[in-house]
Amino acid sequence: MLSTINSQQLLQHYAAGQRLFHRLDCVAASLSGSDLSHASFSEGNFAMASLARTNLSHCHFRRANLEQAFLYGADLSYAKLDHADLTRADLTKVNLQGATLIRAILTEAQLSGAIMRWVTFFMADLQQVNLCGANLTGVNFRGANLTGADLSWTNLSQAKLSGAILKDANLHGARLQEAYLNGVDFRERDFSGLNCAGVLFSGGKGNEMNLVGTNLTGSTLRFTNFQGANFQQACLNEADLQHANLTNANCQGLEAIASNFQRAELVNVDFRDANLQEADFRGANLTGANLAGAQLQGADLRGAKLDRRQIQPAIVGFSSPLETPLAC
Repeated sequence: MLSTINSQQLLQHYAAGQRLFHRLDCVAASLSGSDLSHASFSEGNFAMASLARTNLSHCHFRRANLEQAFLYGADLSYAKLDHADLTRADLTKVNLQGATLIRAILTEAQLSGAIMRWVTFFMADLQQVNLCGANLTGVNFRGANLTGADLSWTNLSQAKLSGAILKDANLHGARLQEAYLNGVDFRERDFSGLNCAGVLFSGGKGNEMNLVGTNLTGSTLRFTNFQGANFQQACLNEADLQHANLTNANCQGLEAIASNFQRAELVNVDFRDANLQEADFRGANLTGANLAGAQLQGADLRGAKLDRRQIQPAIVGFSSPLETPLAC
């Protein structure tokens, strides 16, 4: 059962040294500008409370109700908000550095301008959340539901998004260098022109993706399904595509120097004019692939499945035919 207390009483108890305020009923409480740091408000009800610019650093709000709370500019650094309900809460310009929001509910919350260093949103519900332009470097979104979230122009470098749901999320202009995207479903998504250098996207679903001009330098794309994806003018230099499936993909004009295509499914891939120098195609299935004008100098095609006639229109430059025995 919740204990009812008004704002003035809460501040008086806090000033007297009390820090444990479990299961308080503070609906619509007015506490803006107060200092309540290091207090515990677990399982309390702060729905529609006014907490703008309040110091809540290191506070505990586990399983608390903060639905529609006004937290503009509040300090929630290193706060514990696991399982808290922040539905439609205003967290604009909030300091969340080091905070944990494991399995928290933030549906339609406003988070623009928030400080997000070292934040954990593991398995959190972030549907329709507004994070436009946020610096999310290294933030933990593993398993989070970001359906319909606005992530446009965000910095997601090194962010942990493995297993996250990003259906209909807006990633326009986002930076994804070295982000963890293993197992994510990006089917039919538009990643054209994005910087995804060093991204880890193994075991993902990239069917029909638009990757025109995308920077995937040094990326790890093992076992990812890219059937029908468009890689025109993309950069895959030194990328690892072992066991990836690029059947019917368009790779015309692709830059893929020293990339690893070992045992990849490359059936009917359009590699016209692609730069595939020193690429590793050992054991790859290149049946029906179009290699016209492709640069294959130094490429390793040992055990690859293709016809010698496919190589004829390519720029091969092999020093000896024995270096690249082909399966005919």
